[in-house]
Amino acid sequence: MKKIIIILLSLLFLFGQESMEDSPKPCEDSLLKLAKKKGIKAIPIKDILRFRKLMKACEKVGGEKVVDQIVYQDWQRDYRKAKTMASFTSTFSICVFLVMVYYFVGLGLATK
Repeated sequence: MKKIIIILLSLLFLFGQESMEDSPKPCEDSLLKLAKKKGIKAIPIKDILRFRKLMKACEKVGGEKVVDQIVYQDWQRDYRKAKTMASFTSTFSICVFLVMVYYFVGLGLATK
C-alpha cells in the first residue's frame, strides 16, 4: 500500500507541473519583465530556475535580443552602482586601509 501511494504521489507531482514549452510567448512572461525593469537580482530565489528556463525558451523562440538586453541592462546597473562606495563594507575597507598605512608609517619611524 505504501508503494502505491508513493508511486501515485510521485506521478501526480511529475505530471502536475506546467511545462515551459506550453507557454505561447515566453519572452513576455512577467518574470522576464521584472528582470528587465529591476534587474536579475530582483528575482526571488524560488523563481531562479524558472527564470533560467524562461531565458532558454525565449532564446529558442528567437528572443536573443531580449535576453541580451536584460543581461546588458543588469551589467550597466551594476556598473553605475559600483562607481561610488557608500555602504558599511566600503567604510570598513577604508578603515582597514588607514590602519595598515599607520602601521607601516609607524614601523618605518620606529626602526630609524
